Amino acid sequence: MKITILNLQLRNFKGQRNSLTEFGQITNITGDNASGKTTLFDAFTWLLFGKNSEDAKDFNIKTLGADGKPIHRLEHQVEATIDVDGRIMKFSRTLREKWTKKRGSDTEEFTGHETEFAIDDVPLNQKEYQNRVEFLLREDIFKMVT
Repeated sequence: MKITILNLQLRNFKGQRNSLTEFGQITNITGDNASGKTTLFDAFTWLLFGKNSEDAKDFNIKTLGADGKPIHRLEHQVEATIDVDGRIMKFSRTLREKWTKKRGSDTEEFTGHETEFAIDDVPLNQKEYQNRVEFLLREDIFKMVT
């Protein structure tokens, strides 16, 4: 099976407000420290496996404000267009904050997060998404080739 990354779109992911990286036959990712190289790789591993490049599931993907605290109510999303044996597929993972207003209250309170998954714009639950990713590329193989 031949898998080729065509592009990677980041929205509000670790400080990248809206960036699109196009990949060619050979793509070199270079730059100074703190220029976004690891963020790009973290985004791709989070999209596929829900982890960062250091294999951690619990890491902050939220965009931070000038005060160093997360900016609330942003949608955090990574999308990739991937060619799988000539079939173009779009993978998407989106993290949203959940805010609820309790009865009798005027203000909403942060009550957690929800993650949405889609392939080719078709929503999937987490298990279905993981199964499709695993069918294409097992995580242990991914780690070996990256």
